[in-house]
Amino acid sequence: MGTGPTTVLVVDDHALFRDGLMALISRWDDFTVIGSAADGAEAVRLAATLRPQLILMDVRMAGVGGVEATRQITAADPDVRVAMLTMSSLGEDVFQALRNGAHGYLSKDEPSERLHAALAGLMRGETALSSTIAAMVLAEFGRPGQATHHLVPPARERLSQRERDVLRLLVDGLSNEQIGQELFLSEATVKKHLGSIMTKLHVRNRVQVAVLGVREGIVG
Repeated sequence: MGTGPTTVLVVDDHALFRDGLMALISRWDDFTVIGSAADGAEAVRLAATLRPQLILMDVRMAGVGGVEATRQITAADPDVRVAMLTMSSLGEDVFQALRNGAHGYLSKDEPSERLHAALAGLMRGETALSSTIAAMVLAEFGRPGQATHHLVPPARERLSQRERDVLRLLVDGLSNEQIGQELFLSEATVKKHLGSIMTKLHVRNRVQVAVLGVREGIVG
């Protein structure tokens, strides 16, 4: 990733919301909108040609929806980060989106300051979940009898106590820097532990680490 602002593709089938979000992002120095799409099919095409670093993806759209578009986009470009945007209540879409490679799940009614902070954190490799969405996701994964929502097979290797400590703080929403401060570790060491956790749990990003950690009873 270069030193310039993060390039963004905005995808939403409601023109007023899409235009408003683009106007909001234009006020941020560290992000720049390079394109917009009104449906998933258009998003897939533009992602391939524009190669944005970040995609803000509406969940529910006519035709190719956000979940399927995310699957196609992340399969073609594993480096792109996708943050799902939703106004609806939690359903199977969120679990499918996470399985398909989404890096965040944010509410459309998130205050602009929090949205900016969440997206900036996402681009630093942190978790991007709205507080309301996080609570719903973690509660759902924590319920018994939710095997159909599993993101990945159950963990086959035990985490070390230090890795469990890192995972617990990650679930609490702390950044790498904050985790390091809590555990008296360098940020580089925190990143190393997170890499080991992802390998052991067979997941691809921090969101999946967090929800799987709660679901499997590793933390909670």
